[in-house]
Amino acid sequence: MEADVKTPRLKKAAPHLLQAATVAFLATLMGLPVQAALTIPAVPPSSGNGAPPNIRFILDDSGSMGYFAMPQNISNESSISDQPRYRAVVRNTIYYDPARVYRGWQRADGSYMPDTPATAAFSSADFASGSTANLTTGERTFYVLKSGATDLTANSSYTRYTLGPGSLAQECEYSGGSWNCSGISSFPWGRTIAQEWQNFANWYSYHRTRMKSAKAGAGYAFAELDENMRVGFDTIWNRNELPIPVGSDGGLFRDNAAKGTTNKTTWYSGLYGAISSGVTPLHSALKRSGEYFKGASTSGPWGPEAGASQITCRQNFAILTTDGFWNSGQEGSNEDNANGSTHTPDPNLSPVPTYTQYLAERPYRDNYSGTLADMAMRYWKNDLRPDMSNNVPTSGADPAFWQHMVTFGISIGQRGTLDPKVDLPALTAGTKSWPDPLDAEDAHRIDDLWHAAVNGRGEFVAASNPDEFAEGLRNALAAIQARKGSASSVAANSTSISTDTKLFQAVYVSGQWSGELKAYSVTTSGIDDTTPLWQASDELPAWNARKVFTYDASLPPLAAGATFPTVTQTVGLTTASGTGVEVANYLKGDDSRESKNSGPFRTRVSPLGDIIHSSPYYLESTDTVFVGANDGMLHAFNADTGAEHFAYVPRGVLMNDLKTLSDPKYAHRYFVDGPIVVSSKAQTPNKNILVGTLGRGGRGIYALDVTSSTGFGASDVEWDKDAIANMGNVIGKPFIAKLNNGKTGVVIGNGVNSPDDKAYLIVLDISNGSVIANIPTSSDTANGLSSPKGWDEDGDGDVDYVYAGDLRGNLWKFDLSDSNTSKWESSHKTGSTPVPMFTATDGSGNRQPISGGVSIAVDPTSFKRWVFFGTGRYLTDADQTDHSVQTMYGLMDEGARIGNRGTDLVARTTVAVGVIDGRTVRGFEAASTTMPAGKKGWYVDLAPPAPGTAQGERMIGDPAVAGQVLLFSSIIPSDDPCVPGGSGFINAINPFTGASVSEYFFDIDGDGEYTDDTVGGVPVGSVDTGVGMNTDGVLLDKIIGVGGSKGETGSVGVNNPVAPGRISWREVLRN
Repeated sequence: MEADVKTPRLKKAAPHLLQAATVAFLATLMGLPVQAALTIPAVPPSSGNGAPPNIRFILDDSGSMGYFAMPQNISNESSISDQPRYRAVVRNTIYYDPARVYRGWQRADGSYMPDTPATAAFSSADFASGSTANLTTGERTFYVLKSGATDLTANSSYTRYTLGPGSLAQECEYSGGSWNCSGISSFPWGRTIAQEWQNFANWYSYHRTRMKSAKAGAGYAFAELDENMRVGFDTIWNRNELPIPVGSDGGLFRDNAAKGTTNKTTWYSGLYGAISSGVTPLHSALKRSGEYFKGASTSGPWGPEAGASQITCRQNFAILTTDGFWNSGQEGSNEDNANGSTHTPDPNLSPVPTYTQYLAERPYRDNYSGTLADMAMRYWKNDLRPDMSNNVPTSGADPAFWQHMVTFGISIGQRGTLDPKVDLPALTAGTKSWPDPLDAEDAHRIDDLWHAAVNGRGEFVAASNPDEFAEGLRNALAAIQARKGSASSVAANSTSISTDTKLFQAVYVSGQWSGELKAYSVTTSGIDDTTPLWQASDELPAWNARKVFTYDASLPPLAAGATFPTVTQTVGLTTASGTGVEVANYLKGDDSRESKNSGPFRTRVSPLGDIIHSSPYYLESTDTVFVGANDGMLHAFNADTGAEHFAYVPRGVLMNDLKTLSDPKYAHRYFVDGPIVVSSKAQTPNKNILVGTLGRGGRGIYALDVTSSTGFGASDVEWDKDAIANMGNVIGKPFIAKLNNGKTGVVIGNGVNSPDDKAYLIVLDISNGSVIANIPTSSDTANGLSSPKGWDEDGDGDVDYVYAGDLRGNLWKFDLSDSNTSKWESSHKTGSTPVPMFTATDGSGNRQPISGGVSIAVDPTSFKRWVFFGTGRYLTDADQTDHSVQTMYGLMDEGARIGNRGTDLVARTTVAVGVIDGRTVRGFEAASTTMPAGKKGWYVDLAPPAPGTAQGERMIGDPAVAGQVLLFSSIIPSDDPCVPGGSGFINAINPFTGASVSEYFFDIDGDGEYTDDTVGGVPVGSVDTGVGMNTDGVLLDKIIGVGGSKGETGSVGVNNPVAPGRISWREVLRN
């Protein structure tokens, strides 16, 4: 298909950031400004610059929220009698549960309101203030279901406990029609009488009614919310409404002492000040939020900006809670049974959306008018701001790119007749139908609340108790954060496609800093990413069954493997809120002390931490996927099931930093964030040795024997180094090779922030981690060596030359051909001073940093060796706005240095930009199959053709040569809040001319043909995959799979020029 050619312009894509896979591409996602002591930001540069979403939390403040019992069929009395049906938590789910630890409501600063004495507990059904009651003047009774008891109606199924008066307590058993009691001095679960009184008093003051337990759950859930959100408050009766405070610190959900703003404290005051009375008018409450999100004023949800300056891509969410059936305010037509208008997307959206209109179809439509589901549909299918450009981020859960409201629903204590966990497929297929919510005030109206969440593309939770309500609200907020910002990377288990081919996607969610590893099926049509085959968080063993190992520096260096935590680590993990053992258990997954369980530790979505720059690595011989995470561990997962084989905490991870993961105020840090490589059994006989670095997490490198992932133990820790001379944060990917001194080595670029801030090539002995060579380069500071690549010149299996770039734009060639390691040095010198093979500069002579890797290939026509690399960086926040021109280079290595690009290289250009099948594509200039005489290579500036201007496109990954095609990924960061993750391209050019590919390569429209995919009269040489800033790809037969900064996977068809299994952009180690 010939592309529709368009005038180049700054292209908007879609949000967030991403990582890499087996051949660590995102592991090199770094930007390195020329300054000493590089400050690496604690979060990815793109993770915080998206438009903060709007959230309206709507609390049910109807009269029934003041009830002392739940669910509805138990009681709605203002007081409850001394019977198990009222005073056993298995019957009345908000009554006192001695198995729980009750705390005060959480404040905006994360602290808790104080314990209340049993002699002065708050008596209000709504507030934690005002009048008090002395609970100790009479008996306080609760019932505990006996182990094995099944008849919840029989008194004999319970043990009855009483507190008071005074300090007395009794335990009672039912027999012969009465309770037989005896005094006790403590309780079977370990509390003293005084401790039980305190726990009971806290329940009475803060959790006793539906309203109090809802406030407690909401307070806990919102305490964990990312501050980069804008949150308002309302009740279904519109009491205590708090619009989003857009004029105060941009409406962000935080208290900002520097600006004197108290947005979060004000919100909490509104929440805790709600009162309960009246009926349940849910329709009007949801309508009020929908109308609010239509407001265009500077004080409204699109403010504080005015007019055309308002951010068009901001997402809007309403979270509607209720403890009962709506019974007032019904209005509206049958919205979900009528098609919506057709919406026009912003012309810069890529890929161009195919879903442009709501069509009345299952599971959304029904046969009833004026339902709550109709109200949710009204504000989802219609454009709330038709004056704005339509570029709202989409996701698999929500395809709407126009301004709209997403509805979440949470039922407190009530369930409908349908099961949200299993019935949606039947509703979609038509084998089940939505029931009539208009015929009676019954459970069908809870079904209607779920229907509203389905229509509003949100989520629904039917909570039967306060814990489920709090967890449901946490999950809703987590889902909103996930739609706000996430990123992913990919790896594959094969280089060819078969029935068991899998793509592994590593994902993180910014703000909540959770991670995930997912497996998807791959077919010749692309990646089936609708439902993962597995996701690792679901398959983690119980925390006390996980195999977690570490390095004990007190043991001999080559026998220092140990079970985590060591005694020394336990001391370092100790906090004011928990012992070192408790924190270590938390890190392994013990959630018993998380705040959701009334503990002091941070609540997590999963123990698996964010996976940002460590790329998944697949080892075929053991069917294992390895990846590092910022939970402080390297993880080994079964590639078939997702179960974790083991985890490893490297020596360089500092316990004083790692323990902050348990802090409710945790601010993101990097821990195990570097690339991974694994040796073949040819390189390390009968063993596979994994080598990993900490990347941005520290100056560390470690080696593990992973020959058997299932049998891995402490003795398989080979070595672990955190203090190698001249080594900084190793962000580039190492490589493993046999050396000319007879050893097998690990070759690394020394990375950023080394002790003297210069660039070195470091060679380690893989058997023990000792330094074989530490080769200097120039005296340039503010420098560091990036990903190296080796070349075997004589074909004897030993590496002879190594190429690597540095942050000052130098391409270095190192000579390792001698058996005497003291003679290993830079291949080029002026006298005794090392000099680079080439220095990359732009057209004005400004140096271009090389932060990615290199690729090496021989031209099959001339038999000349070529070296390929790109320039650019992406590490600091300042790199977001760097629009300097970066370049892709191809250089012939004929032994001599190459002077400058202006005289020694031929310039190639991008000649056309267009759109095919909704994707932006580009074409490179056509050229002859040979290089001009006297030229030693070529370069292509990563800039659009005139009259377009540079957008900051850069190349930070590893290029790869597949036959007569050079493949490389380029990214375009963005500081536009509507393109927070930027965009990027997969590129294909002729490696030996730098011009357009000689054979048609891309199949953009998926029709199986290649010759029709052209732009400007030349074959398509570049395609935006629509996943944001894309990683290097996985080349699988006729498709390239990528991950991207949207947290999604993407693919494009290709005319693979090599036989299956010969080349993979992402390496797959087979032995």
